[in-house]
Amino acid sequence: MLEHEDIQLVAASRAGDREAYAALVRRHAKRVYAICLGMLGDVADSEDMAQETFVNAMTHLHTLRDEGRFGGWIAGIARNLCRDLLRSRARRRDLIKAQAEVDEVVDGDFSDLHAALAELPETYRLPLVLFYFDGKDTQKLAEELNLSRAGACTRLSRARKELRRQLAKQAGKP
Repeated sequence: MLEHEDIQLVAASRAGDREAYAALVRRHAKRVYAICLGMLGDVADSEDMAQETFVNAMTHLHTLRDEGRFGGWIAGIARNLCRDLLRSRARRRDLIKAQAEVDEVVDGDFSDLHAALAELPETYRLPLVLFYFDGKDTQKLAEELNLSRAGACTRLSRARKELRRQLAKQAGKP
């Protein structure tokens, strides 16, 4: 019965019925929140992620293949968004820790890095700066650069390779 009602609500939501989508949110809000709380362990973060999950689902409702599986689909979105948030935070912590270690060891002449970055074309320089200095995760990077997530990862990988090449060139290595 739940599945049948979801099918009708999803169909109505796809047709633009906001009340139908609100009904889907009410039906699945506790489940989504529970997933977020279980993964994040923080009430405020879980509320934010649950809200982001429903916004994300609303904008991507057209990608749902089986209307009767809305509950599982939205739960998957919640899990993925929570994983992305956790990865982003871990990456940010690692960057802060690495920066603190670098600050201890070197009192900061990064002229070689700045010169190498300046030599990179903007298509490579921008993803590196956004990822490493602005802390954007690959999804946010993709959105900002108007790429797919895979495209952003590829661009970032190529940018790293080109930066290594530039640094080696400056150091006089082939």
